[in-house]
Amino acid sequence: MPTRKIFGLLALLVMLTLYCAGCVFVAVQYLPDSKLAELIFYPLAGIVWVFPAIRIVRWMQAPPDGT
Repeated sequence: MPTRKIFGLLALLVMLTLYCAGCVFVAVQYLPDSKLAELIFYPLAGIVWVFPAIRIVRWMQAPPDGT
């Protein structure tokens, strides 16, 4: 059981790192130079990462198979 949590923690760290890098890339490359665009993009990007993280946490908390 602890191995599932360790792998989940590593998956969360990798996912969050890649997500942050992707958000920075999108913001720098495609976001117009507008405060309104930033006001919409950053809060939205700050919320969207939660949905894949929920799936990882649920997998971490699931009972082990075969018991």
